[in-house]
Amino acid sequence: MKGISHFASGLCLATFVPGVVEEAARGSLLIALGGACAMLPDTLDFKLAKFLEKRDADVIPRRDDLDAQRLADDLAMQIWLAAHEGRSRIVQLHPLRLTVAEWVLYTVRFDVARGDVVVSLDCDGVEHRAHAGALDYTYDGPLHIEELGGPSLKLIPTDSGVRIEFLPWHREWSHSLLIALGLGLLLGLLIEPRAGIVAALGYSIHIFEDQLGFMGSNLFAPLSRARTNGLKLLHSGDTIPNVVTVWLALTLTLLNLDRAQDTPLIAAGPYLAFVVCLPSALLIGIYAHRRYRTHVERLQAQRQRDLVAEAEEIQV
Repeated sequence: MKGISHFASGLCLATFVPGVVEEAARGSLLIALGGACAMLPDTLDFKLAKFLEKRDADVIPRRDDLDAQRLADDLAMQIWLAAHEGRSRIVQLHPLRLTVAEWVLYTVRFDVARGDVVVSLDCDGVEHRAHAGALDYTYDGPLHIEELGGPSLKLIPTDSGVRIEFLPWHREWSHSLLIALGLGLLLGLLIEPRAGIVAALGYSIHIFEDQLGFMGSNLFAPLSRARTNGLKLLHSGDTIPNVVTVWLALTLTLLNLDRAQDTPLIAAGPYLAFVVCLPSALLIGIYAHRRYRTHVERLQAQRQRDLVAEAEEIQV
């Protein structure tokens, strides 16, 4: 989810804590605390964890050799090293800057069925393959290496091959439910119990929303060192899920604010049915249909690529 979605969710959950809305009417900032804590996990990642990452290798195009095959070979070699050394490796993918406005950009995807790394330069779109062995790719779809910087990958050797994790610095220790609990206990002691509840709920809703995606989170750090797989229902940047999240958060917040009045003005039943649930259900239906159509198109494209690859192997 985007930051605004997490923030709105944190605000909304705070209004469900008894007494918070009434305190807000007297100038309390506990509602805002819920929104701030809902944004804290990503703030820790993008302002701290990202810059603490120690990488083992860099994959970058060479000025004198703009060859997608070499990039595929380099990344496949890093996967081979992780498997044969028996230890994890972190690899950073980079674009190449030629001039102020000109870049060499490329796309990387992992053909898990064949155990291949597949790379294509944006300038020609021709795919080049390098065999890397058994792969377990935990993210979704190809990776586009864009201007200013690409993602990092963690290559983890396992009994069944090499597991490839996207952005290993993201959604690790910062996205732990135990951290949410600890934050809640700390603020509950320093401020008041309600502040602790609001903080823990705001921090936790961020983590649960992220679990709807592909990357997952390390839910029990520091007791665990591995991410729990996400439900793979959406991508964090998808428009409709973010719109639905913000809509639900704001409409429910408005209802809670109204119910805190001596004389509520909103009829809860019709409001929940026609303002909260109906628009959300329609948008979710549209999104599900688009996801299904994209999935079918991706399968068809993969079959076409497999046929082309098989034909090239026969010719060779």
